[in-house]
Amino acid sequence: MNDQTQTLTNTPRIGRRAILAGVGATAVTAVVGVGMASSASAAGFHYPKLRPGAVHYDNVLLLKSWLKKNGYNPTYGSQTAHYDRTTQRLVQHFQVRCALKTDAIVGPKTWCALVAHTSSRPTLRRGSRQYDVQLLQLALNARFDSGLGSDGVFGAATEREVKRYQRLVGLAADGVAGAKTWSNLARGR
Repeated sequence: MNDQTQTLTNTPRIGRRAILAGVGATAVTAVVGVGMASSASAAGFHYPKLRPGAVHYDNVLLLKSWLKKNGYNPTYGSQTAHYDRTTQRLVQHFQVRCALKTDAIVGPKTWCALVAHTSSRPTLRRGSRQYDVQLLQLALNARFDSGLGSDGVFGAATEREVKRYQRLVGLAADGVAGAKTWSNLARGR
C-alpha cells in the first residue's frame, strides 16, 4: 500500500474545516478527505462555483489545495479564505494550460480539470479498487454533480457515471476509464 492509499484509508470522518486547516499537508488528503467528510450519505461532494473576490473558508481553501496539488504555489495568504488576485492569476494560468475559458471562475469544468490532472491515469474498470478511483469519482462529481461517493471502489454507480460522461463528450460509452476518458476529464470537458 503506498503512502497516498494509506493516507486515504486512514482519513477520519471529521469536518472540512479541520481537514483543510493543514493546507500545507498533502492536498489530496485534504481534498479526498473533504469528499468523504462532506457526504453524510452516499451522495458525493458538491463543488461550488467560485469567483474572484469570494470569501469562504472551506471552498477557497479547497481551491487552493487543488491548485497546490497541480503544481501551483499560492504562497502569500494561502491559508486565508479569500479568493485573492494571486489565486485568480493561478486559476487563469491553469485554465489556459487546460484550454478552458480563461475567466477565473471556478465552475464544473475547472474543478473537473483540477481533480483529473492529479491522477496517474491508469485504466480503471468495474472492480478496480485504488486511489485513482477516488480521483475519478471526485472528477465526475465536479463535472456534473454525479452524486458518487468517493470510496475508491469502481462499482455499478461509478460505471454508470463513466458511461454518462463518455456519452456527454462523444466517446464510446464502454464504462472503462482509459486514456481518452482521463484526457477529456483533465481538460474539463
